[in-house]
Amino acid sequence: MTYKIINSEPNFIQYTMRDSIEDLTWEVIDCSTQEGRKRRKEISAPRAFSKRKAARSRDVTSSQSQDIHFLLKNVLDERSCRLFAGFLVRSIGCGGIPKAARMTGLDEKTIRRGVEEIDKREASLGSRIRRKGGGRLKKVQSDPRYESELLRLIEDELAGDPMKERRWVRKTLRWMKERLEAKGIDVSLGTIWNTLKAHAISLKKNKKSKSIQDHPMRNEQFLYLNKLKRLFLDQGMPVISVDAKKKEIIGNFKNDGMTWRKEAIEVLDHDFPNWGIGKLVPYGIYDLKNNKGHVYCGMSFETSEFAVDCICGWWEEYGQFAYTNQSEILILCDSGGSNGYRRRMWKWELQTKLADRLGLIVHVCHYPSGASKYNLIEHKMFSFISKNWAGEPLTSYEKALGFIRSTKTEKGLEVGATLIEKEYKKGLKVSNDQIGSLNIKHAKTCPQWNYCIRPR
Repeated sequence: MTYKIINSEPNFIQYTMRDSIEDLTWEVIDCSTQEGRKRRKEISAPRAFSKRKAARSRDVTSSQSQDIHFLLKNVLDERSCRLFAGFLVRSIGCGGIPKAARMTGLDEKTIRRGVEEIDKREASLGSRIRRKGGGRLKKVQSDPRYESELLRLIEDELAGDPMKERRWVRKTLRWMKERLEAKGIDVSLGTIWNTLKAHAISLKKNKKSKSIQDHPMRNEQFLYLNKLKRLFLDQGMPVISVDAKKKEIIGNFKNDGMTWRKEAIEVLDHDFPNWGIGKLVPYGIYDLKNNKGHVYCGMSFETSEFAVDCICGWWEEYGQFAYTNQSEILILCDSGGSNGYRRRMWKWELQTKLADRLGLIVHVCHYPSGASKYNLIEHKMFSFISKNWAGEPLTSYEKALGFIRSTKTEKGLEVGATLIEKEYKKGLKVSNDQIGSLNIKHAKTCPQWNYCIRPR
């Protein structure tokens, strides 16, 4: 079909290839009328669109595109992909870089590098993909002392949530950087950040809670406690961290966490204690030097008498054999609960059972008020027990003890468990005369939190 377009300018005729071999057929389009202008748009738009579509289709067919992407993603390495794209540019010719980028999906800068390498005829690098020496070593690789010194530096500043996999440190990155530089280790704040993150230590977001100010002697107590702890460890004397874990209801109740199984375990829809068999009162003792712990599980109440009985049982069953010829022990504990520094019964039981009966000199250091998460047993032992039985309802005492005994870590943690059926009573009192008879000596630093009880 040939169109004769009539407008204000001299007429011109558009011919098609078919009209050169057949008789011409004419269609006169008068652009001075509305119908003519409309007809011209109809015959012009599809032809322009078809030209653009044909230009794109000449780049690459669908089958070729699939072949190219298969080679780039599954066969060729980084350097081979770059050289292949450069070869495509050379085969396509002028203006080939944009076309090669559409065909391969690579960046134009990468394709230009491939073209330059082909032009320079660079030899193969052998088994390597990149040139040797590209980039500097990480700080952990270049300075073997760095990571061990950093972890040793923050060991006494760590805290954690025993129910979750979170640990945090109470010192700032700049404080760590200054201490490392004093030891001749030059490191950036970003490197310290990445190292802490690799060890699952992160920042802790502020949380609104009770309006209680930190104790003015808080930092001084941490310094004294850590100094005494290191002194005992260096001399091979026993150091134990003690605390009571969250009480658990024994029965077919929901236990937070998830386990791999085909179907979820069905449990009771309410956690009423009277629907269960009883309650579990775990009191843990963690040996810092040997990385071993033991959990004594009571069935009644968490009292000071119960706490001291657990410590005495640990010493008679394990401690005296692990620390032969040692007559002193250091106990690290919270400032509240059954082993709180205000508890008269706690000190009386330590005097009568641990000091007088077993002949031990008992040194006690309490963590400052509000700092119980810094107690080592929380993130050294309790957290792994919680993860071990997560998602499993504690339907019996035997099952709970089995989960505790099976708790292990890559660093060699071993945990034992014992069930104590004795029923402890609450509300027992200690008279002033009994307190006055204690052979106790308070330290000069934070005397309310640090004291020593000797046999009478």
